[in-house]
Amino acid sequence: MVSKIQLEDLGGGKYKLTIWGEDHSIGNILSKTLLSMEEVSFSYYEQPHPLEEYIIVFIHLRDEKTSIKDVLIKALDRILEVNNEFRELYLKALREKGLSIES
Repeated sequence: MVSKIQLEDLGGGKYKLTIWGEDHSIGNILSKTLLSMEEVSFSYYEQPHPLEEYIIVFIHLRDEKTSIKDVLIKALDRILEVNNEFRELYLKALREKGLSIES
């Protein structure tokens, strides 16, 4: 569970997003989603130490005038959309097999 988020402007369209209470799962999907966006030239994440529960996502925007907050919201919306699509396909496959789960 996310306990704290810090966004640092490193200048030149570069940002450092630190998220406490998260690990590789969020780091991977967020950095990969950001990397697929046209506004982002590169993005990657690090988990500095496996015993420390935080990740750092580095983001470099193509145009430093682009709003990092808008880019992050767009990325999170995409993640939510993909998650919902996967959920629906998974539930459909279960129903086709005669299985069901509680929501």
